[in-house]
Amino acid sequence: MLNKGILWVLRLLVGGLFIFSGLIKVNDPVGTAIKLEEYFDVFSNDIAGFFIYFKPFALYIGVVLVVLEVVLGVMLILGVKSKLTAWALAAMILFFTFLTFFSAYFNKVTDCGCFGDAIKLTPWESFYKDVILMILIGGILLLRNHLPTHAPGWAKKSVIAVAVLSLILSITAIRNLPFIDF
Repeated sequence: MLNKGILWVLRLLVGGLFIFSGLIKVNDPVGTAIKLEEYFDVFSNDIAGFFIYFKPFALYIGVVLVVLEVVLGVMLILGVKSKLTAWALAAMILFFTFLTFFSAYFNKVTDCGCFGDAIKLTPWESFYKDVILMILIGGILLLRNHLPTHAPGWAKKSVIAVAVLSLILSITAIRNLPFIDF
């Protein structure tokens, strides 16, 4: 019973943070694309030249990432495909932790863009945030046997609705201006 309570708190914290972060970036996918282009430039110069080929697709990649962030957060909280969701979040946070460490250690990108322009984090603050998230997601993975195995139909429909709505909001923000100017 205690494990389920701890797991529920972890799911709410992690899912809520991913939803919050994703919604801020859904509001401004162009800003996310600009940040991705900055990372692609740095990576193409410092890690591997092929990253420059991602630059023209930054907006599309950005939209997919921010919609995925929101959807995975909702899936975690609602218990839709819980184990797959937990592993997907672990993979995402592992990648972002590497990204923020690289940025902080080598002082390459001075603002990660994790929360768009709403909350500015230094590279080290962003890295520490990712480490904390990695620990929380690690806790979810440790308790994965207590994750829901089946989600009700309304939860699955809600995830689809959130995905469609997030995509529509992203496209609208691209065609117009962000809904909220941070």
